Amino acid sequence: MYRMRYGILSIVFLKERRCPVGIKIIVDSSADLPKEIIDRYGFIVIPLSVHFGSHTYLDSVDLTPGMFYEKLIISGEMPTTSQIPPERFITYFKNELDNGHQIICITLGSNASGTCQSAYLAREELKKEDITIIDSNCLCSGVAYIAIEVARMVESNRSIEEILTAIEPLTNNGIEHLFCVDTLEYLKKGGRIKASKAAVAEILNIKPILNVENALTQIIHKVRGRKKIIPYYLERMKKDLDYESDRIMVAHAQDLEFAKQLIEKIRSDLNWDKEIIVSEVGATIGTHAGPGVLACFYKKK
Repeated sequence: MYRMRYGILSIVFLKERRCPVGIKIIVDSSADLPKEIIDRYGFIVIPLSVHFGSHTYLDSVDLTPGMFYEKLIISGEMPTTSQIPPERFITYFKNELDNGHQIICITLGSNASGTCQSAYLAREELKKEDITIIDSNCLCSGVAYIAIEVARMVESNRSIEEILTAIEPLTNNGIEHLFCVDTLEYLKKGGRIKASKAAVAEILNIKPILNVENALTQIIHKVRGRKKIIPYYLERMKKDLDYESDRIMVAHAQDLEFAKQLIEKIRSDLNWDKEIIVSEVGATIGTHAGPGVLACFYKKK
C-alpha cells in the first residue's frame, strides 16, 4: 500500500530507462541512491570508506545503512568516513573506458570532501577526454537529485555541453537541503557542537534544523520537539519550492514512519502529485547526525 500511495510504484514498475550505451554515469555512494533508482538509470556507484576503529568498510557494499546504524549505536567508537582515493576512481573509469563508454562522474561537493579532487586526479592520470567530472556542490540526496537530472538529459540525447549548462543553476545552491537531527549526541562526539550547548538543547528538547550552502551545513532554525519539524519544512517549501520541478526527495535515518508523515503532508498541504523518492541516509551524513534524521531535498525557485 505504502509503495503505491507514495509514488514508489512508479519507480519500481516503470520500464527501466537506462542511459544510452555510449555514456555511463558514475556517482559516489554519499548520494544514498535507492536501489530502484540505481537500476532505473543504470548508475554505477563508487563507495566511500567507513572506518570503525581499525576496521574499514566500503559504504553500501560491506555496510548497509541498517548495519551502519546498528554498529553506531552498539559500538563505543566514533566512526569516520574517508574520500574515495584516485586509485579507486581509476579502476572504475578504466572499466567503462575499456568498454567504449564515455563517463559522467558526479561527486559530493568539493567543500565537504576531497572525493571530487580524487576524480580529477584519476582523469589526469588516465589522460582521457571522455571523462566529465561534475562537482555537485551538494550532499546526500542533493547529489542524487543532480545525478537523476543528468541521467534524464542523457536519455534525451543532450550533449555534454548542454548538460553542463543546464545543471549549472542546480550546482549553484539550486537544490535545497533540509536536515533535522533527533539527537545531538553524535554532533557532540564529533566535536561539531560543544557538550554544554548539547546538554542545554537536550534538556529543552531543541531540534536544530540545518540546510546546505556550497556543500557545507549550517543551522538555520531551531524547533522545540519533533512535532514541529515537519510544519517548518512545509513552511519553507511553500515559500521556495519550484512547483514546475518533477521530483522531491525525502531521506530518513532508521525512521521510515517519520518520513511517511512528511510525505503525506507534502501530498496534502502542497498538493504535490508528482514523484517523491525515498532514500535512507547513509554513513556520510549518519556518522555526524546519528539515527532519526529526517531530510528533504527539492529544487528551489
